[in-house]
Amino acid sequence: MNHITYRSVATSAFIAFVSIASTGCNDSVTPTSPEPPVLGYQYGQTNNLNANGNNGSNTANGTGVVTQGTTAEVLAAMALTLQDEYHAENIYQRVLADFGQVFPFSPIVNAEQRHSAAIARLYRNRSLEVPTSDWNLGNVPRFDSVQAACAAAVQAEIDNIALYDTFLDMELPTDVRNVFTNNRAASLHNHLPAFEACR
Repeated sequence: MNHITYRSVATSAFIAFVSIASTGCNDSVTPTSPEPPVLGYQYGQTNNLNANGNNGSNTANGTGVVTQGTTAEVLAAMALTLQDEYHAENIYQRVLADFGQVFPFSPIVNAEQRHSAAIARLYRNRSLEVPTSDWNLGNVPRFDSVQAACAAAVQAEIDNIALYDTFLDMELPTDVRNVFTNNRAASLHNHLPAFEACR
């Protein structure tokens, strides 16, 4: 299954899940503004989160353990976005293994690791086990050239943005919304332009 097909299947699976899952997240949500567009590609930006991986809302006694708003739909969104970030990370690592430390894959793979780490913190803040990656260098696509890899990565980043858009239409706990918003913004403003420039 290629990267594009995986994301389409993941989105369809989530929509099917939501249609049969229970609802009822009553958290008040205050979305944060996505990071502004940047000149060049600055991969060292951090999310608007505190050391616990959230913005301080929806926690119990400031411990970083979230006590509200973690519905089955939210957990499904967290799982799908985490696997999507793992998937991108392994595809980009495969490109680096095949072609060396080529731009823009070398900095973007580090950004993908930060994206998955931010989602992993959402699990830890809920005292939940962080899912392991379904992906490795042996089960992701390989490409004939860096340009071909960049072209595929353009579509992958477009699909990633669309995946986050699907989930941002939901009612989400504030920390989840912050992470999803920040990850989406980085894909839109940093990763997508870099891959468009190299294809």
